[in-house]
Formats: sequence, C-alpha cells, structure tokens
Amino acid sequence: MQHSYWHKIPMVRILVPFICGISISMFYSISLPIAFSITILFLAFSILSTIFFKAYQQRWFSGFFLSITFFCVGILLHLVQNPLLYKSHFSRIIAPKSYIIMVDEEPIEKLQVFKMRTKVIEAVDSLNNRYKTTGYILLYLDKNSNPLQYGQVLKINANIVKEVSPPKNPDEFNYKRYLAFNHIYYQAYVNQKQFAVISVNNGNPILQAIYSVQHYFKQVLKQYIKEKNEVGVALALVYGFDDEIEQSTLNAYANTGTLHVLAVSGMHVGLILYILNGLLFFMNKNKKLLLAKRTILIACIWIYSALCGLSPSILRATVMFTFILVSQLIDRKTNIYNTLAASCFVLLCFDTNMLANVGFQLSYMAVIGIVAIQPLLYKWIVTHNWLLDQIWKITSVSIAAQITTTPIGILYFHQFPNCFLFSNLLIIPLTTIILYACIVLLLVSPFPVIAEQVGWLTKHCIAFTNWLVKQVESIPYAYVNGLQIEIIQSIFMYVFFIAIIYYFINRNIILLKTAILSLIIFISIHVFQNFSLYKQQKLIVYSISKGTAIGLFQGSNASYFLDSTMLSNKEKFKFHLQQNIWKNRTSTIDTIAINKNWQVVNVAGKSIVLSGKGNADVKTPDLLIIRYPIKDEQLSNINPKQIIINGSLSLYTAKHIEEYCIRKNISFYNVSNSGAFQLSL
Repeated sequence: MQHSYWHKIPMVRILVPFICGISISMFYSISLPIAFSITILFLAFSILSTIFFKAYQQRWFSGFFLSITFFCVGILLHLVQNPLLYKSHFSRIIAPKSYIIMVDEEPIEKLQVFKMRTKVIEAVDSLNNRYKTTGYILLYLDKNSNPLQYGQVLKINANIVKEVSPPKNPDEFNYKRYLAFNHIYYQAYVNQKQFAVISVNNGNPILQAIYSVQHYFKQVLKQYIKEKNEVGVALALVYGFDDEIEQSTLNAYANTGTLHVLAVSGMHVGLILYILNGLLFFMNKNKKLLLAKRTILIACIWIYSALCGLSPSILRATVMFTFILVSQLIDRKTNIYNTLAASCFVLLCFDTNMLANVGFQLSYMAVIGIVAIQPLLYKWIVTHNWLLDQIWKITSVSIAAQITTTPIGILYFHQFPNCFLFSNLLIIPLTTIILYACIVLLLVSPFPVIAEQVGWLTKHCIAFTNWLVKQVESIPYAYVNGLQIEIIQSIFMYVFFIAIIYYFINRNIILLKTAILSLIIFISIHVFQNFSLYKQQKLIVYSISKGTAIGLFQGSNASYFLDSTMLSNKEKFKFHLQQNIWKNRTSTIDTIAINKNWQVVNVAGKSIVLSGKGNADVKTPDLLIIRYPIKDEQLSNINPKQIIINGSLSLYTAKHIEEYCIRKNISFYNVSNSGAFQLSL
C-alpha cells in the first residue's frame, strides 16, 4: 500500500532532493564547472542503474541515483540563474562612464522617494563604446523629481551606482541578501539633475496593458472609497498591493494572524474561479463547450495573476489550479500532493530564488496544512447545524494552516498570534465580502450613481474590519513577540507537529517517541543557547546614521544608551536594534537617555567615555566614543587607548579624526564604514 501511494506522488520524490540542492547552493559557494560535471556523472549513473539493476529488489538503486541527480540539478540550476556569472552583466564592464537603463516595473511611492527596479540595457565607456548588458539596478528617485513610468529609458552616470551594502548592525534585516534573492545587487539614488530621459514606452506591451488596468483599478477605488487607508486595504485584497496601507494597520493584521487575507493567494483565485464558473454555467452542455470553458478559466486566472504582480502566493495558486484544470481537460485524476509538488517544481525551475521568499514558503506550508491536517481535524467534531458546521470548518482550516506556518512565522517574524482562531473566524468572512464588493464596484464603475453607493458601503465595511482587527490586537496577550529560534529548531518543530498529530490518528508508539525526542532536542538547543548568553558581557556601539545607540549586555540584562533620535523614532529603533535585543534574549532592559554632556561608564574594569560638547576632565580612558566634533588638542589631553567614531558625525569630521588617530598611532574604529563595534568585556 505504501509502495503504491509513493508511486502516486512522483513529483514529491523529485521535489525534495531538488529543493535540498537549491538550499545548499544558496548558502555555500560551489563552482559551476564542478556542479555541471557531477550532475552529468550522476545522470549517467541513473540511466545505467535502470539498465543493470532491473530486478524488483534492486529498484532502490535507480531511485537513489535519480534523487542524487535532482539534488545536483537543483545546485546547477541555481548557479546558472545567477546573473553575476555572465560576462554580459553590467558590473563586469571595465571603467563604464554611464548606463542606459529602462524602468522595468511600476514605480512604488515611498515616504521620501519613488522606488523601482530598472534593467541595464547598455553600458557606455569613456570612449563612447557601447556594450549590450544584462542585470538590474534598484533605483531610488527623489520625490521632488518628475515621476517615472514603466518603459521609460534613462541615462545615468555610472559613478552613482553602488553595490548594495550588507547590514551594519548585528541581526539587522539583511536587505542585501533579500535583493540578491531577487537578482538585484546594485542600487542608485538620483534626483532630477542626475538622469536624462532618452525615450518612453520601450517596455513589454503586455506589461504596459497590465499596469494600465492596475491604474484603472486604483483610480476607481480611490474615487469611490476615498479614504486612503481603506483604499490601501482594498488594493491589497484585489491585487495584492499593500504599500498604501498604514503601518499600524498592517501591524494589527500581522499581530492577529490575519495578514494572509491581504496577500492575494489561493482563496482569491478560488473565488475568481467560483464566480467565472457560475457565469459560464451554460457551457456545461457538451464536451466541446466544456473544453472551451476550462480553457477560458485557465486564461482568466493567469490574467488575474499577472494583474496581481505574479507574487509567489498567487503564482503558486495559479499554477496549481492550472494543473488541476489541465488534468480535467485530458481527463486525468490528480493527487493534490503531486499537484502541489509539480507547481512548486515548475516555479522553482523558473526562478530557484523563490525558495528563499517567505511568502512562497508560508503559502505552500499553509496549503499543505489545509490539505493534510484540516480534514483530520474537521472529523473530530460533527454537527448537523449549518452555521456551527461553517464555524468549525473555518476554525479547523485556521488551526491546520497555523500549525504548518508557525515554525516559519517564529523563525522570520519572532511572534505568535494567540488570538488567531478568534480573529480569523471574524476577519475571513468579512474580507471575503469586501473582495466581492470591490469586484462589484469595479464592474459598476461606469455607472457613477450605483458606484457611489457600492463605494460607500465598501469603505465602511473595510473601516469596520480594520477597527475590529485593532480591537482584537488590543486584547491583553493577543500576541507574543520576541520569540527566537534557529533554522534547526524550526525543523524539529515540524517533526514534533507531524509526529504528534499522526500519533493521535494511528496510535503508533514510534510516532510518539519521535515527537518526544524532537521536543527534547528543541528544548536542549534552547537551554544551551540561553546558558551561553547568560555568561555574556559585551559592549555594542551600533552603526546609526545621524544617531547614537550603545548597548551594554551583562548576562540577560541590557542597558541601552540612546540619544533623542533613537528614543523618538520607534521604527528606526525596531529596524536597527529590536532583532538584536531578541537574539540576546534580554529579560531586563534599561533605557538610558543620553544628552550633550560627557558621560563615563565603568564596567568590568574598563573605563568607557561617551563624548559630549565642550571640555571634559577625563584622562586615558580605555574607550572613547566620539559623538560630536572634537578638537585635536582636546583629544591629545584625553589620550584615549582606543577611539570609536560614531555614526552621528559627518564624513568630513570622521575622516579628520581617522587621520589624527593614524598620526598618533591610536587604534580607531569607524562604525559608519565598518558596521557596529562589538567588544567582549
């Protein structure tokens, strides 16, 4: 029975080693020629094994070599898709003078800039030689400049294009790695004077049409819903664009475990299919019409997917539904796990870096939970009351999806929504109604009188939903944040969940032992990490542009010396420091406001001085952290053993202090250039 079942899901057996190969290639440097040679070698072994090991008992030979082959294919495909390996990449052009770039996506409006991905078409050197190139630059356009549009071709100076910097503070979000997974390695900040528009409308006509439709959707929703935050939620529900939602509202959805409703996913594609299937009911009469109907459905969900920006969650759902519809076209029964694995394999062949996308991971894990666990949970409670049955159905779906997404959620977002059952029970039906209302609004938009009424109703429904989400968020202990686990711990969490769930189904003692063992290992790792951190004594001077943040860690206690910039800007504090606080598992945090005065801190037998304005009566400290411009004579009087140049200083002042240290043979460290300074005490 087990043998026959595994034969029903060949794509799962292929996908697992394929994903492992991609993962290895992401984190370890492997030579392309070596990867290619090993892949060919194991492919040959795989073919030969089917010839020489034909006996039933020897079938595992061919399976083993086939798995190794797909493991190598995963490595090879990830390497091949790395644009930096190709000579045509613009970064490999020697001494370029300027780049010819095309705006490759619709610009996104941020607080101070417009952000957009641009494709480098040509590089021009000092002799005006032109080279055809490949590669992308992330362009930030000053808001005082004229807005750009998809398809416009620009000329920019090569010297303003810089490689994306790695994070400068410990445990800070790695934006460099995030962009690299999207094949972007360089960025540029420009204003109106730093570029010239050469031509317009050079983009793909299909994408231009899609962006035009998106603009129309946005215009209609803004015209009839009016309120900015409500429009932002409507845009997120219709085609997954969440950049216009207020941060507090986004946080509320995240903290209550309902953020998934704002990401266009399988639920949205399913609703679109449900509506279209109902509208095309008259095409069920004969096989030819049914064939045409399913073809139309496939085309429509792909058009909708394109309108939603082809995000990983919508791509997963679209490819999966396409596989199901195609199997119906050719009259073949499908296994849902095989269909999921096939859709994942196809997407990863198209772009292996999708595997690193958190949305991609959460999307697939949620569907696996709904498919594998929800039917088991649903059978636990049987009711003949329709309303109670619907409530339990939504509840079981929420529990199943939460089980399979919790390890990833804690790993990346360090939080768990305690009220996810209650909030999903309320929000999923409401957002489904809102999505239907938005679709109706778009359909009736040519009739202003009707559209006004539908828009008014939609606006108030969204406002009520947002209010409800914030009310749930405000419940004491509605969510827990600061949770910290490693990748290996997330794997053991999955082992525990799977083993314990199937133990209660099969009552197999081996499953119970597996669950207990995985739980013991998980706790052991956690205890070991806490014990290691309990003994820590260290100082961190963070790299903060135009600000000061200094952390002093002693076991599980931490003292933070912060200036007014860091105290008043919660988002800046969260971005630069919060992850590091959670990683160090600090139980007690003292926040100490620092002013313009000099301050002396003595810890572990070391004298640490924070510079201020004016003169100070300090002599020969172990560490001098310079926050304000200081004269050479004053530095000479202080005579520090080591100098830390803080990020609050200007480039000119920092450079001057560096030159002084070199002349006086004083050890120095510039956090703006080298990242956060860390000293074990």
